[in-house]
Amino acid sequence: MTINIGQTIKSMRKEKDITQETLANFLGVTNQSISKWERNETYPDITMLPAIASFFDTSVDNLLGINKIEQERKKQYYCSEYSKLWSEHKFEDVTTLMKEAVCEFPGDFDLLVKYLNCLTSTQDKADHLISVRTEVQNIYEMIQEHCTIDSIRIWAKKLMCRYLSNLSNIPGSDVDISEAEKVLLSMPLMQNARDFEAMYIYYDYPEKKKQACANGVSELLRLLGESLFRAYEGPTEYDEKILESFIGLLHAVMPDEDYGKSFNHIIYDYGYLGVKKYLKGDEDGALKCFNEEVRLAKIFDGLPEVSVSTSPTVCGAKFEKTKTNLGTYKMQSRVKCLLEERYPLSEKFRDNPKFKNILSNIE
Repeated sequence: MTINIGQTIKSMRKEKDITQETLANFLGVTNQSISKWERNETYPDITMLPAIASFFDTSVDNLLGINKIEQERKKQYYCSEYSKLWSEHKFEDVTTLMKEAVCEFPGDFDLLVKYLNCLTSTQDKADHLISVRTEVQNIYEMIQEHCTIDSIRIWAKKLMCRYLSNLSNIPGSDVDISEAEKVLLSMPLMQNARDFEAMYIYYDYPEKKKQACANGVSELLRLLGESLFRAYEGPTEYDEKILESFIGLLHAVMPDEDYGKSFNHIIYDYGYLGVKKYLKGDEDGALKCFNEEVRLAKIFDGLPEVSVSTSPTVCGAKFEKTKTNLGTYKMQSRVKCLLEERYPLSEKFRDNPKFKNILSNIE
């Protein structure tokens, strides 16, 4: 797709009878930069596009002069491929794809925040996180200054918060945790989120209220599970009573085993509970927990891409598996890795025929 942004700028400038110098002064660039743009020798930095569009009282889309139908078709392609590659954990491929997307549609904030997600999500590569700092900062500031869609602005804040937190742990990054805290303090409280507030507004709409409460409970349980997960350093650190209580809560709220967003938590919690029981000498209890961990992993792997809860409290809540961090990876493969390598179990215990039988049930 050919983008003649330079010619568009030139035409708009002449139509408004504006000199290159006037435009250059507004944007804080040189006259030579404007001249090179208009000759298509160079292109404006993507962070300048909203300002240029604002100067000419137009949209970034019109500034780029892209056919609307083709534009939307291509954006849908990028979003679809992003979801697919992300769910498959093909992070290098999805980063390359989204870099191409924002080069083609630099004014699309939905694509920009997805690209920001790609840039900031590689926690185990310190050199990469440091190398993209300027690009991350530019994209973040562009979204905060020019995007009017709250969900995108908040997502960008969330990504920036975690990115700065990760940088603060890298020697030589010159980033302090206080920088992440500044972003954190600008974000809304949990109680101000959409799913929570939706439960309050449908007093006279019984069906909508029921659906909102189902979605709210589902999301609150997910957040509770995530909060508990973050509160401990690993399976050996968990409090056994808390594990049993949370598992019991999930059973009580979702007796049909339609755990949805909490599926990964109950699977892992059974594994962690099994570790706790093993460490205190209750091997039979541990085997029961590990068997349940595998059983639920098989149920999760067998779920369709979209499933709907039937348990009374969460009836109607929709779970889209590929839109979670669980992706399309087989949960059974993850559980097998935990049982065979990650959990602190002795070789004698792993040689137990009952334990081997549990592993043999993993597909």
